[in-house]
Order: sequence, then C-alpha cells, then structure tokens
Amino acid sequence: MSPEMSGEAQESYNDDETVENIGLGCALEYFSESEEVMKMIHDLRTVYSTGSPAEKAYERFLKVLTLYQEQRHLLDPYLEKMLNSLVELVRNNDSPMDLKHASFKYLQVVIKVRGYKVVVRHLPHEVSDMEPVLTMLENIDPKDIDCSCTRNVLLLWLSIIVMMPFHMSRLDSFEPGDNSSEGKKTMMSRVYEQVKLSLRQGLHIQYESFLAARFLTRSDVKEVHLASFLNWCKTVFSDPASGPYAQSGVLASVAAILKHGKREDLLPHAPNLLSWIMGCKYRENQNSLIRKYGVKVMQRIGLTFLKTRVAIWRYERGCRSLLANLSGGDTQKHDSSSSKNLLPSEDTGEEFEIPEEMEEVIEELMQALRDSEMVIRWSAAKGIGRVTGRLPKDLADEVVGSVLEMFNPRESDGAWHGGCLALAELGRRGLLVPERLSDVVPVVLKALVYDEPRGYFSVGSHIRDAACFVCWAFARAYDKEILLPFVNDIAGALLVVASFDREASRNVNCRRAGSAAFQENVGRQGTFPHGIDILTAADYFSVGVRNNAFLNISVFIAQFEEYTQVLINHLVDKKVEHWDVAIRELSAKALHNLTPRAPTYMSEIVLGKLLEKTNSVDLNVRHGAIIAIAEILHALFVSLDMSPKIFLDVVREWQALLDECFSHESINVRARAASALPVFLSEYCRTCENDSWVVKMSERDALIGKYTEHLTANNETTRMGFALAIGSLPDFILKGQLHIVLPALITCTQVTETTVKWAESRRDALKALVSVCTTVGVDTSSLDKTTSLLSHLDVLFDCFFSSLMEYTLDSRGDIGAWVREAAMSALQTLTLLVLKADPSLLKPDLVKRIVASVSQQAVERIDRTRAHAGNVFCSLIHSNPPVPNIPHHEQLLEIFPPDECRNNIVWISASNTFPKFVQLLRFPEFTYHILLGLFVSIGGITESLVKHSSNSFFSLLKEWENDPKELNRICDTIIELFIEYHSDNRVVCPLYGFLDRLLGSGHVSLILKDADSKFASEILRLVRSDIQKIRDHKKRMGSIDVLCQLIQVKGPVSKGALVQLSIFLCSYYLTVRRATAAKLYESLLLYGDESIIPEENLDEVMTVLSETDWEDEVANVKPIRNSLCGLMNIPVPKVVTGIKK
Repeated sequence: MSPEMSGEAQESYNDDETVENIGLGCALEYFSESEEVMKMIHDLRTVYSTGSPAEKAYERFLKVLTLYQEQRHLLDPYLEKMLNSLVELVRNNDSPMDLKHASFKYLQVVIKVRGYKVVVRHLPHEVSDMEPVLTMLENIDPKDIDCSCTRNVLLLWLSIIVMMPFHMSRLDSFEPGDNSSEGKKTMMSRVYEQVKLSLRQGLHIQYESFLAARFLTRSDVKEVHLASFLNWCKTVFSDPASGPYAQSGVLASVAAILKHGKREDLLPHAPNLLSWIMGCKYRENQNSLIRKYGVKVMQRIGLTFLKTRVAIWRYERGCRSLLANLSGGDTQKHDSSSSKNLLPSEDTGEEFEIPEEMEEVIEELMQALRDSEMVIRWSAAKGIGRVTGRLPKDLADEVVGSVLEMFNPRESDGAWHGGCLALAELGRRGLLVPERLSDVVPVVLKALVYDEPRGYFSVGSHIRDAACFVCWAFARAYDKEILLPFVNDIAGALLVVASFDREASRNVNCRRAGSAAFQENVGRQGTFPHGIDILTAADYFSVGVRNNAFLNISVFIAQFEEYTQVLINHLVDKKVEHWDVAIRELSAKALHNLTPRAPTYMSEIVLGKLLEKTNSVDLNVRHGAIIAIAEILHALFVSLDMSPKIFLDVVREWQALLDECFSHESINVRARAASALPVFLSEYCRTCENDSWVVKMSERDALIGKYTEHLTANNETTRMGFALAIGSLPDFILKGQLHIVLPALITCTQVTETTVKWAESRRDALKALVSVCTTVGVDTSSLDKTTSLLSHLDVLFDCFFSSLMEYTLDSRGDIGAWVREAAMSALQTLTLLVLKADPSLLKPDLVKRIVASVSQQAVERIDRTRAHAGNVFCSLIHSNPPVPNIPHHEQLLEIFPPDECRNNIVWISASNTFPKFVQLLRFPEFTYHILLGLFVSIGGITESLVKHSSNSFFSLLKEWENDPKELNRICDTIIELFIEYHSDNRVVCPLYGFLDRLLGSGHVSLILKDADSKFASEILRLVRSDIQKIRDHKKRMGSIDVLCQLIQVKGPVSKGALVQLSIFLCSYYLTVRRATAAKLYESLLLYGDESIIPEENLDEVMTVLSETDWEDEVANVKPIRNSLCGLMNIPVPKVVTGIKK
C-alpha cells in the first residue's frame, strides 16, 4: 500500500535498500514469453502491412507484456535486447515508414509497462542518432493521432540524446560565420523549437516535460534559452487561446526544470516564478491536471529557495530488520550509535537562512492538501515532506502543527485525507519527532473511524485508508520503545478497521488496508499484543469478505481481552446506527457473536447504552439499537441458559404487535413477523406439564378464528399478511383446526368480483396452503377432518387446478402468472407428500391431470413461468420413489434424461424448452394442454418466442406430413379448443395468429386438400360465428389473416372466405378495409390459382385491389366492391337488418 518513494526519500533512506523485499503471493518467476516476444519483433518486418494479422500480432504483444505490469523488473534482463531489435528497425534507412511506425507502437508498449525512466537509460544515445531522430520528429504532424506513439518515443529518445557531454554547436553542419549558413537553423534552435511546439500541443506531457528539463538544464542551452523559455511558459499559460493541455504542459515543464536543474542556476528565476504562479491563480482552475502541476511547481520553487541538506534533527531509526524485530533483535543489539537514534539529534547551531517567500510556498501547499482531487492532495503531501526536510527544527514543528490543525470537524473530508497523507510523509521521512506523537496519534485514531453521512451514502473511506497508511509508515519509522505507549490504541483501532469497516470496493478496501498496517506493525515493532496469532485469522485476503470479517474474524480477535471491549464499543457507538441497513444488521449479528466473550459487560453496560438509543429521533439509530438489543438478549439467553420471567400482559402486547405487523405495507415487515410467530407461539401458547407439552386450547382457538377472519378482509395487504401468518403456524396450533384453516385459505384463493385484481393475496394463500400441508403432513391412519389432510386432498387438488387457470391481467401485465407458479409449486409439494405417505392415493386420472397441466405452463409465453414449470415437471417424472400412473413415463424419461435436465437445460430459454415439450404432442394425454399453451406462444407477438415455439411445432408436423391420422388428431383438438374457448379473448386472439401460421406453413396441406375433412369448413364456421358476436377490432384484424389463408381451400370454404372478406372491404372501419385489401392481394398472389376466382379475372381482381383507395368513403367504395364480387364469382353481400357490418 506504500506509494513509490521519490528520489529525495530514497536518498534519505538508503538503509531501506537492505531491507528484505516483500514479494507477491501470486508472483511470476521469470519472463517466460521472452522467446515469443522476440519472435514477434522479428516477424514485424513481414506482418506490419498485412492488416488484420498485424493487429492480432500487436494485440498479442500488448497482452503478453501487460501481464508483467505489476512485476516489471522481470523484463530487465531482456529489455536491452528488445529495445535494440526495435530500434534497429527504425534506424534502418531501407525500412518503410509504416514499419517504423509499427516499431514505435511496440516500443510504446514496452515503455508503458516498464516505465519511461528505466527505458530511456537503455535507448541508444550516439551522436549519429541526433539528426535522424530530430528530422523524423520534425516531419511528424503533432496533431496526427495515428503517429502519437511515434512522437512519444521520439521525444523520449531525444531526451537521452541531448545529454551528450559536449557543446551542441559541434553538431551543426556549418560554421556560425559561414555565409552559406544563412537561413539554416542550428541544432540547438531546432530542438528548442520542437520542445515549444510539443508543449503547445500538450498531448504527451510526460515526455515533453522530461525532454524540456533535460535540454534546458544543459550548461550551453541554459545560458541561451532558459530565461526566454520560462518567459515563454508564462506567456503561453496566460494566453486565453491556450487550451488546458498547453497550460498543463508548460507547468509540467517548469516543474521538471526546477527538479532537474542546479539550484544556483534556478535561484535567480525563483522569485519571478513564485510571483507568476501565485498570480495565475492555478488553484482556482477547474482542470485538475493544471492544479496538480501547479502544486509541483510550487513545491519545487520552495526547494529551490532552500539549500539541499538532510535535516540533522530528524529522527533516524536504528535496526530495521524484520528478522531482528521478530527475534528480539532490537533489545539485544544496541550500540552507542543506535542508542543515540532513539531520540532526535539536537541542532548544531548552524545558521538557517529562510527566505520570506517560503511562508507563501508552505501556505500554498497547505491549501493544496484541502483540494478536492486526491492526486493533488498526494502531491502536496509529498511537497510538505520534501520542504520540511530542509527547514530548521522549530519551523518544521510549526509545519507539523499546521497539519494537525486540519483535523477538526469544520474541515472537509479532503482536508482530513490530505492531513493524513502529510503525516505519513513526515513520519516516514523522520520529520515527525517522537515528542509530537502524543498529539499525532489521537488524530490518527479519529481518522481511522471517520465516516460522514451524506444522505444515502457517506464519505470517509479514503480518509480511513490514508490513516492506515500513516500507521503503516509509523511502523517503519520508529523504534518499538517510541511507539510502546500508543501500541494498544493503534492496535485496537487497526483491528476495528480490519474487522468492521464497510468499504470493500475495487478502488478502496479499508479492511485490507487495516490488516496490512497491522501486519506491518507486528513485523516491524513486535509489540502488538497477540499479533502473530491474530494475523493467522485476519490476514489480507480473509478480511476481504465483509461477512467473514464481521461475524468470524471479530470473534476470534475478541478472545484476547485487550481487544474485546474495543470491538464491542465500536459496534455500539458507530456501527449499530450506521446509515446502511446492511451494516446495522451485520453489527447486530456481530454483537450476538461477541456476547459470549463478555456477557457481563454486555448485560450491565452495552444494553443500557442501546436502550438510550431507542429514544433517538433518528430512525437509523432506533432500528440499529432494537435489532442489536434483540441479538444480545438472544445470545445471553443461549450462553447463560436462562429464561426471563415474562408477564401475561407483556405477552399480549407482543402478540398485538405481531398481529399489527401482518397488516403492514412492507413485505419485509410481514416476513419478519411471520418468522417470529412460530417461535413466539411455541414459547407462550403451550405449557409443559409432566414432561409433555399441553396446548392452551382457548388461546389457540381464538388465534385461528382471528387469523382466518382476516383472510376475508377488504384489504389485499391484510389478506397477504395473515395468509403468511397461517402458513407459519406450528403443527400443534394447526392440528385440530384443519377443518377451519384449509377452507378459509381455499376461499381466499378464489376469484370474486371485488378481489379480481388481488392476485398477490391468492398467491400467498396458495403458499400458505403448501406450508400447512408440509407442516401437518399426510397421515393415512386418520380421516379426522380436524387433524388429517387425507380427507381434504380432493378439495386441495381442485383448488390448485383452478388456480392453474388464472390469467388475470392489470396494468402490471399477467399478474395471474404469480398464482399459476404458486399453484405448480403446490401441486408438486402435495403430490410428493402423498407419494411419501401412500402412493396408491395418486390415481391415474389425477396424475395425468397434474403432469398435463404443468406441461401446458411449460409452453406458454412468460419465460419465468416456463422455467418454473420445466423444473416442476422434471421433479415429478424423476422423483424417487417414482410417481405412479404417469402416462408414457418411459418415453418421457427418454425425452427428458435426468442428467441433461439437471446440468444442461436452461428452462428459462425458449430454445431449450419448446423442442422438449412439443414432443409431448405425440401422446394423446398431453395433446390438449400442449396445444392450448402453443396457441398463446405461436400466436404471440414476441419475435424470439414465436420463432422457437413455431419452429419446434412445425418440425414435428413435418414428420407427420404423410400421416393423416396424426394430423387429423391435432386438427380435431384445435377445433375442440376453438369451440371451448371461443368466448375467451386470451385464447382466441393468439389463436388467429396460430391458425394463420399453421395454414400458411404447408404442413397441413394433406388435411386441407382432403374433401372429406371438416377441418377447414369448421374453422370458417367458427371464425364467421365469432366475428358476428363480437366488435373487438383486434380479433377482426386477426380473423382477416385466417380468412385469407382459407382461400387456398377449393370449394365452399374458399367461396365463404371470399364472401366474408368482401364484407370487410366495406367495413365501417377504414383500417379494416385497408388491411383486408392488402392481405387479400397477398393471398391471391400465393393461392389465386387454387381459389374459386376464374383464372381470366384474377389479374383484374388484383389490379382493382391494389389501385383502389380503400380509405375512401364507404359509399364510394361499395360499387367497386360489388364489381369485385362479380369478378370473383361470389354473391354480392346484402345488408341484414339488425346486424352491423
């Protein structure tokens, strides 16, 4: 979690280089793909211009190297070889420009993975490279995005070439006084122009600023161009025409120059630069990049004002070996030099000349610690550390005091975070003297639990993470004797974070940060109580799972008395009133688990605090306190094995509270009340006499009467809640009352005029019936209606079958699907219960009806319902022991193999469901129900549903194209269903679509051409009958499709269809007229030769249909329609009194 140390920090901590390396647990061992990478570089010559293969090769190269992003050092042994191979392609004059661009793309990948500071040291920097690199850079348009990688690498390459140790004028091909040099530019001026041009664009800030710093800090260049360049930077930044990229670029270049230049060269420019950067108001800029580089410039100006020195007063830790710490080395080996480092050195009296401008620099850095962007706060914190390291002790202490002032409630969360980062930087650099720890540690402890609610979220995770970083830095910075007074506080706070912090996002995981900081302190300090034991349970990975950290790791830690009350107090003071309900519930469960560790403290102290919180006006506090009290009381009851004495009036109040919750609007409240009811009744609705339980009959009867009465309430929520309550009743309440409970629930499942939209109450009543059946069981030894289900089986099955036929619709859609799904679950449960008790009770007709009804639901239109039906159907045919009397059981097992149903079939997918269940049409017992379900699916409007259902159905019909027996069976069933459901719009409307697709598929041509078949004539009769009885526009439009398909059936059927269509041509509704003409035209194109229309009139009929404006007035259209009737050789329709056309 430690950020990469800066150059100054590395110089100040050279002893860190001897500290053992900490590797990754899943680390790679070496660059195993080196040969593959070198081959890809070698093959670049042949694939660079091949289009797709070149892109694939580049993607593979990028993917391989990206694997080493976290272990980039493994590339070092092969880095020079890779770079030389790629640079050779660029240096070769015979290489096409496209090949060079491809090489630069590969080089950019290497730079991105390994880092430009390392790669630049391996790039060739011979004098001969200067001219071609600079020329290539000049020839590239900075705005050309396709060449961005080329320009990036060239800028970086040029930054190492310009470091050559002799005057740049030697590279010019002419003498300064040479007349022939007129109009020519020197090498220095060419590079200078490229630096400014690049910074003007600001597209590659990192490389542009690096080149500017390397070039302008040369001894020969700085004399000529440094002052003018700094003035140019000021001008560009102040120019309104400059965009944010150019402004960021010039700031970055100034910061880089101040970083890499010599102090004596830069000091004359520092006051002007400070005035400029203060005057440009960079901190008010909305662009975070500008603010970031502004902070960098500010800190570098401050470092320029101060002489380079390592503060002699800083605290330096002696032995820093982990092995020595763990083996007690700190106490065993302390010579005189190391003992001096236990306390900071005193100043030697050296005179410190601190410029007045430093006050402004430090103030700007302090303000930057409050910035809204984390990256700016982090840069400011590093600046504070660097500048403080060059100040005298008294001024440095003032800086520390200013940082500590940021930790107050009036400051923003950004200030707290910036303050933590600054403390960490000061601590790890030895600039936070031990005397200050008594002031620093308390604010760090506050930061470790910082959590500020903001509506439905909170801020503070970044602060807690930074506070963990402070503790991590302290472990490395101080000897254990220095931190010993604060060990218990820091250890407890870190374990609180590791166990109970809420955050576990991809970017911030505070629990892991706390665990890592604790681990670092255990290793470096060796004084944290029970540190090694705790780390075995609270390691970096185990705390990543929140439930595990709250409920398991915290219990393990609490076994050590040093941490028990710390963990409990944090939960009570912070977490039980958390804004997140999940955290409140987890905290209550954690308190339950921690109660056995400190039962006395819980009962005497914690419960009192929680009871006070129940009076809070904040609902979150009250809710958290109530559930915490409940969990603690439960844990005390379990751990101490004692039952409290409860008075009768209290029991009645609790009963009234539960009953009130069953009518609550929130489903969660009703569910919690239902889960509490059986426990409550088991405790208070029976007594133990002579080692046996005796039910309080009067209370039981009153309870059943009250609950069943609420099943007829005029409120749906009340019905739902009390159905749930009855379903949760224990068996000793239900037995003896089944004759009351079951009829009441069955009545609640029935649709009435007032409850037609209350599908949810009917669903919950079905669920309650299932729960009652499961609780009581099927006892075949008794026929008593009050205690046994056996006498109620018939009415229960009838209730479930009736519920399977509910298709209630409202604004939410098919709400009846909830009822049907509950009915399928009920049939499954009751069937398996009866099977377990007495399989002979499952008669053939009953079983046939069960499996056929469930199979119908498996081919209807709602995905969720089909999936549930598929699972229920498979559970019935695969049950063990098997359900008796299932029709064609062996064939069903072949269609639905057990292994395939369990592992491969996704029932919610139409492509899996329909091919299986359509096969059931082969069996007469299933044909009726499967066809009824297919009507809705094939005749539906959902494209994917229609596709999969119709493909499966027509594939089966194709097998029967030459089998009139099977086709007649299917057609007869269709007629039967049409007659039965002719008044049900839910079935008839999609049925028209089904018939349209069926008659147009060609798979029933054998039936349509059969003169003895009554199928087509019956369809025509039923359609015409349906049209005359209804005025539903949607059904009229659907009937047009079917009538047009019937034209292909020669004889009276074709004539009757044409007559009805001619009536529609003069319909009152213009949409009907228009649709009839269009559909009739299309049908005549397909079936005109097979219709009764004389062949010689067919073309004229189609011409009239296509050219007539059928949206005209009926009076104008009717003569045309009548002429069409004559051409089609059908009688002209006549108006019949009393029937609207």
